[in-house]
Amino acid sequence: MSPKRNTPPTGGNSLIKQVGQGLDKVLSKINSRSSPASPPPASPKELSKAATLTLCWQLEEIFLYHDEKNPWPKELLKFVLAYSNLSWGFLTEILVGDPNHYVIIAGQPLPSSLDTRQPMSSGLAGYVHSQAQPLAITSIKSVEELPFIFYPGDPLKKAATFYAWPLIYNGAVRGSLLLAGKANQILDDEAIHFLDFVALRLSSHYQQFKLLNWVLELNQLETQTALPHRTYFIDRLERLIEAHKQDGVTLTLLNVSGFGRYALSFGQAEAAKLLKELANVLLERSAHDWELGHLSYGLFGIAAPSTDKFNLDDAIVNFQRTLSQWSIPTRTGRINFVFHRSEANFPSDGQKSESLLEVALSNLAASS
Repeated sequence: MSPKRNTPPTGGNSLIKQVGQGLDKVLSKINSRSSPASPPPASPKELSKAATLTLCWQLEEIFLYHDEKNPWPKELLKFVLAYSNLSWGFLTEILVGDPNHYVIIAGQPLPSSLDTRQPMSSGLAGYVHSQAQPLAITSIKSVEELPFIFYPGDPLKKAATFYAWPLIYNGAVRGSLLLAGKANQILDDEAIHFLDFVALRLSSHYQQFKLLNWVLELNQLETQTALPHRTYFIDRLERLIEAHKQDGVTLTLLNVSGFGRYALSFGQAEAAKLLKELANVLLERSAHDWELGHLSYGLFGIAAPSTDKFNLDDAIVNFQRTLSQWSIPTRTGRINFVFHRSEANFPSDGQKSESLLEVALSNLAASS
């Protein structure tokens, strides 16, 4: 959020102007603040009323963090682990429109071998989501019938104590706070009580955080597909390139022509509905850290780290197969869509998102 504002017209309401200037200062302070070095939280046995207030204050300070280098989910997990003396922490989120998967939105630490997108039925987070109640497992070996978030061979296989709190918004479970420790590392009642409060406050803050981001994205998402429009997609592609400078990035353009003929036969509303459903197909088949966009009518952009090239190709093949087999209940026969794809790679085809997109568009024109 930019602290800059448009200059109000001369003679405007002075009170509104003062409020606007005050808001500018607050936003500027939030946007420019750096993460202060907080003292280590008190251990549960050392808690007093003053210590409890200090913990609550530190928690609220963390929720003000918005810079990308020290995002509040990561700082929150650091805070919780320092307080509890447990060794691992995760925050998970249930994916909107996908009842079969959840996403690990933060891990402290987060093993590179652990996929951030997980099946709902195969992990501890899924168990918490389905039960909607705190869960404590004191021995991972003696409770073999329960599913866990960690697969055999993961770095956490030696951790034997797990705690989990569901994150509940408006009566629905939307994610969870997961903590892991070493064998026989049990939290006392005071620690459990405080972490109950943390989970409750986290639920409220995360819902507010999501709502604010949705509001900000209203001007960044293209209305026909709810995917990022061209400008926003280019910005997100630039961030993906920055995050994967060592691995490389693959940008693929998918051009589906034939929507005009489809609209003439079935109406513009049906064509818009089909376009939205195709966007949803791409979303369902894409990994959490890929970038998707709708660049123009029927032209989709999809970018992924080059290390994920195999999965990207597989998703595109499935998308093309879905398009060719699309059922049209209002007509006998099929509408023929023309499908073309092109590709550009960072860093060989360009160093910036704009140049990468230009190469991909040139390749698309040559293949059409």
